[in-house]
Amino acid sequence: MVRWSESLWVRWAALAAILLLAAFLRLWQIDRIPPGFHFDESFEGLEAWRILIDPAYRPIFLTGNFGVPPLNAYANALTFAVVGWLGGEAGPTAMRVTAAIFGVLGVWATLDLGQEMRRRAPDLISPAFPWLAAASLAGMRWHLHFSRMGIEPVMVPLFWALATGLLLRSWRTGAWWAYGSLGITLALGMYAYQSAWIIPLLVALTALHLLWADRTESDKRSRRWTGLIMAGLISVAGLLPLILFFLQQPDLLLMRPAQISVVGQTASPADSTLLDAAWATAKMFGPFGSPGDLDPRRNIPGAPALNLWQAIPFYGGLLIALWQSRRIGRSQNVIMALPVIGLLGLLLPGMISEYAPHFHRILGAAAPAALLCGIGLDAGWRVISGVRSARVRFALIGPLVAGLLLVGGTITSAHDYFVRWANLPDLFYAFDEGLWQLGQWVADQQSGSTIYISPQGENHATLAFAWRKEPAEAQPIRYDGRYVLPLTAGENQHPEQYAVIEHEDFRSRLLLPGVFPTITTDFMVRDAAGQLYAQVYTRPAATLPARTPRFPLEVAVGDGISLVGYDLLPEVAHVGGPLYIQYHWQVTEPPRTDWTVFSHLVDSSGSVVTGFDSPPGRGSLVTTRWQPGWRVLDEVELALPADLPSGEYILRMGLYDASGNQLPAAGTRVELGSLTLLP
Repeated sequence: MVRWSESLWVRWAALAAILLLAAFLRLWQIDRIPPGFHFDESFEGLEAWRILIDPAYRPIFLTGNFGVPPLNAYANALTFAVVGWLGGEAGPTAMRVTAAIFGVLGVWATLDLGQEMRRRAPDLISPAFPWLAAASLAGMRWHLHFSRMGIEPVMVPLFWALATGLLLRSWRTGAWWAYGSLGITLALGMYAYQSAWIIPLLVALTALHLLWADRTESDKRSRRWTGLIMAGLISVAGLLPLILFFLQQPDLLLMRPAQISVVGQTASPADSTLLDAAWATAKMFGPFGSPGDLDPRRNIPGAPALNLWQAIPFYGGLLIALWQSRRIGRSQNVIMALPVIGLLGLLLPGMISEYAPHFHRILGAAAPAALLCGIGLDAGWRVISGVRSARVRFALIGPLVAGLLLVGGTITSAHDYFVRWANLPDLFYAFDEGLWQLGQWVADQQSGSTIYISPQGENHATLAFAWRKEPAEAQPIRYDGRYVLPLTAGENQHPEQYAVIEHEDFRSRLLLPGVFPTITTDFMVRDAAGQLYAQVYTRPAATLPARTPRFPLEVAVGDGISLVGYDLLPEVAHVGGPLYIQYHWQVTEPPRTDWTVFSHLVDSSGSVVTGFDSPPGRGSLVTTRWQPGWRVLDEVELALPADLPSGEYILRMGLYDASGNQLPAAGTRVELGSLTLLP
C-alpha cells in the first residue's frame, strides 16, 4: 500500500501547496469579484474606519444593523491602517483581503485539527487525512465564497477548528499554554459572529466525550479537569466586557436571533416552519437536486454547498464517522464523533432560522464538512490501495482516486465561482454595485459643489462609506424625489447636480426637466442588463427655475418658512380618487424645528373629512435640513373617500412639532381655498 510520507520536507511542501492554493483562490481578482460593496460590508467598513480614526471609539458590540459582534471591524481597521501605510485605499478590496486571510487561516486550523485527530486515532485514519481535509476546505466553493466577502461568517470555521484542535492538543500534552489558548480562542469567538456563540457548547460536548472515553486514565484526570476549569475561567474573563454590555442593553443580545428565528412561529417571514428549515438545511449538501441557498449574494441560486466530486467523499466520510463513533467508549473511536458534533452544532443556526439553508449563517459547518470529506478520501486512499490481485497490484489506485476527487472538486468549485457565479446579472443588485459606482462618482467631484441625491444617501452604508472622508456639510443633500424636490430659488452661482437612483425614484426624471428646462445629463449607471439604474442631471449655472405655483400665495408661516403657493392635481377632483397637493415653500432662515405638515379637507361645518400628516418629503427632507435661499416643492396625497357627498370643500394646512407647537400660530390654519368635488 502507498503510504503518506511523514518526512519533514514532504509535510512542509504539502502545507505550502495547500495554503498557496487556498490563498490563490481567495485572492485572485479580489478587486473585481465580487463586484460593488453591499450594505453589510459597508456598515462594518464604516465601523472599522471610525475605529481607525477615532481613538475614543472602541465598541464592545456594534449596535447598528440589528447588532453585530465587533471583531471583524477591528480586523478591518488594522487592514485599513496597513493598506494606508502602503499607499493604498481603505475600501472593498482591503476588507475582502481581511476575509481571505481568515479563510486561509481556517484552512490551516483545519489541517492542525486533522493532525491532532490523527495522533488520537492512528488506527482509524492515516497520516494523509489532515492534508486531505485541509485541501477539501481550500477547494470548497462554499468556504471560498465567504472568504472573499468583507463580513464576519468566515471566522466561524476558523474558531471552531482552532478551539477544537487546542482542546485535543491540551488533552494530549497537558500543556497549560494549550488550555489557556483554548480559553482565549473561545472568548474571541464570541466577538466574531452570533453563529460562533454555539462553539463553547460544542467544545464542552467534545470534552465530555473525551472524559468518558478516557475515564480509565486516572493519572491525567486531575490535570485535565484543572485545565478545563482554567480555560473556562479565562474565557469568562475575556467575555466580561460583552456580558456587562448586554446587562446594560439586554435587548441587543437577542435582537438578531429573534429577528430571524422560526422557533415558536407557525411561519417565519420567509414562510418557513421549523421543520421546513431543518429539512432544507439537512439536504443542502446535494447533489440530488435539492436546492441550496437561493440568494445570489450567497450562492449560485439553488446550487448545493458541495459539488459532486466533494459530495461523494463527504457522504462516505459521514457514514464512516457515524459507524465508528457508535462505540463512543473506545479511546480512538471518540475522535470520529468530533466532526459529526461540529457539523450538527454549526448547522443548528440554519435549522432554527428563516430562509434555510442560509449559507452564511451556517458557514461554520464548512470545517467539519471538510473533515468528513477528508475521512471519506482517506478511507478510499487506504482501502483501495490495500487491495491486491493475483495479477495486478493496485497500490496507486487509492491515491489516484483521492487526488482525482480533490482536483475535480477544486476545479469545479473554481469554475462555479469565477465563471458561473461571477457572471450572474443578479450580482449588480445583490452587491449594490450601482450604489457603489454612484457613490464613488460623487466622492470624485470637486469639493464645494452642490449635489442633491434621491432617494438614498448617507442613510445607506454603501454611499456613506464612499463619502466617509467628507465633512457632513460637504456631503450630498438627500431627498426622496418621489415626494419632494429642493432647489435654489434664485439664480444659482454654480452648477447644481441631481443624482437620481432611477431604479427607485421614477418621478425626478419627469419633474426635473419641467423645473429646469436647460438641464443636462452627465453621468449614467446601467445594470448588467443595460437598463438605466442611476443618472446625474446638471442644472447649469446662472439659471432660474421655470416652475411657479399655479395658485400663488404669500404666507409667512414662521421659523424662516413661507408658503408662496401650491398646485393641485387633478384639476377636476372626484370622490373616491386621489388628490395631490404640491406646496411651494420658501426658506429665508434655517428652521430650528422639525415640523410636520398637515393637510385637511373640511366640509361646510368645519369637520375634517380626510387628511394627511407628514414631515416634508415623507420624512426624507425634514425642515431642520432646509437651507436659506431654497425653494422646496413638497407633494402630499389625500385619499378622497368614496362615500363623500359631491360639492364644495375647503383645503386647510398648517405645521406642528412633537411638542404640540403650531405654525403659523396656535389655533390658526392656512386656508388654501375651496375645492369642488364631483361624483
